[in-house]
Amino acid sequence: NESQPIYDLLRSIHKLNNRSFYIFRDPSFTMVSFRRNKNKEAKEDKKDAKAPAKDDKKSAPPTKPPTLDDIPDLIEVMLNEKGEKSAAATKKIYELCDVGHKQNRVPMVCSGKYDVLTPLAKCLTQESGDGRHLACLALNNLSIPTENKRVMALGPASKAVIGGLCKVIAEDKQESYLCCICLMNLSFLEASITNILQHSPVEDGKEAKAPLDNPDSLLRVLEKLLTNSPAVPKSGSGKSEGVRWACGLIKNLAKSEENAALIGKTEIPKCVVENIRATTAPPS
Repeated sequence: NESQPIYDLLRSIHKLNNRSFYIFRDPSFTMVSFRRNKNKEAKEDKKDAKAPAKDDKKSAPPTKPPTLDDIPDLIEVMLNEKGEKSAAATKKIYELCDVGHKQNRVPMVCSGKYDVLTPLAKCLTQESGDGRHLACLALNNLSIPTENKRVMALGPASKAVIGGLCKVIAEDKQESYLCCICLMNLSFLEASITNILQHSPVEDGKEAKAPLDNPDSLLRVLEKLLTNSPAVPKSGSGKSEGVRWACGLIKNLAKSEENAALIGKTEIPKCVVENIRATTAPPS
């Protein structure tokens, strides 16, 4: 068979350029077909997959935690910047008085070195939710110490603080319940309750209005919050928490006869009674 030497030669060469040979004999001719060695290629691919590309980017340096000495610079950013920059500065003010830094709360308000209340109150009027939310959290923490309550509810910044909190509640923002909590904290100082409830803002140059005659007064804002809430708000929802803390605030504010008389001339008592009737939770 003349094809026998060629056949033997080809048979002895079983691989060439990563290809295997399959020989088909025929009495008249010899045909060769080619197929890639998939097993070897799979091994090579698998090996390549194990070699991750090197990341040349260096990790960012850790952020330095804020200190009390940073407050003046943070206040400047809060007052003069907007958006993310202002929110980032507000976040650092909040971090300075969070649960891990309780020792900073009184110095931040009562030391006379910093005016954090005015910029925080200004943040309450922001459209951006982040800055407003962080300002509410910070004011809540700062309103806890007894020493701070007098400054926040009766001091130079009290009008801005109470006004800012009242505005958030009036606009029915998602932070309304946080503002009710903050006001309730301040109302534990009995000397402050008249000033808080009789907050009745008017535009510059306009004649002053009594709380009952002013739809923007805290008294009317709380009344609106209760009358507009669902009969049985979903437990744990923003509405439910708003009603809960508003009732706690009203309880404290009603300790004076003057305040109680004002509250009695609104729909608030009726709303509170209806809320008690509608509740399904057992008394605590």
